Amino acid sequence: MLNGAKKLFLRFAEKILDVDDTVEPVAHVKYLEDCMSRAPFDTDTDDAIKFLKALKRKHLVDEIVVSTLNGSAIASTNGDSVSQAITGAALFNYVKSELPRSEVVMVRSNGWHMIFTMNKKLYIVKAAADLSTVEMKALGKEIDRFLGQKGLN
Repeated sequence: MLNGAKKLFLRFAEKILDVDDTVEPVAHVKYLEDCMSRAPFDTDTDDAIKFLKALKRKHLVDEIVVSTLNGSAIASTNGDSVSQAITGAALFNYVKSELPRSEVVMVRSNGWHMIFTMNKKLYIVKAAADLSTVEMKALGKEIDRFLGQKGLN
């Protein structure tokens, strides 16, 4: 009797609640890996804008702005870096003053705006989907390494 009730509940959950207990879509992952392997990401450049545009394609984001913690723009993938740097720094500093242990500010407005710091730089990333903490740190480390090599710290 208990097994019958369990099966009935599972059918109910699958039909009504749209619960899906299937495994990871391996075919989709393989397709994405194949697409990513065909698109070269030439990050071997001396130009900061070309480097950021390659990272933009590599990490599937719409915009990247790098600034100092006080809002001075360092590099950007778009032409509106100064106002975005000032706005991002003001927003991050306000949240940091209210919540001192915060690491990332994420705002959803026409996509996601993710603002985080690394090595005394502020990174403002805009994307259609939010990035994980690991992805944001990887992006920040790549940019920080490039800026360090080019002496743009």
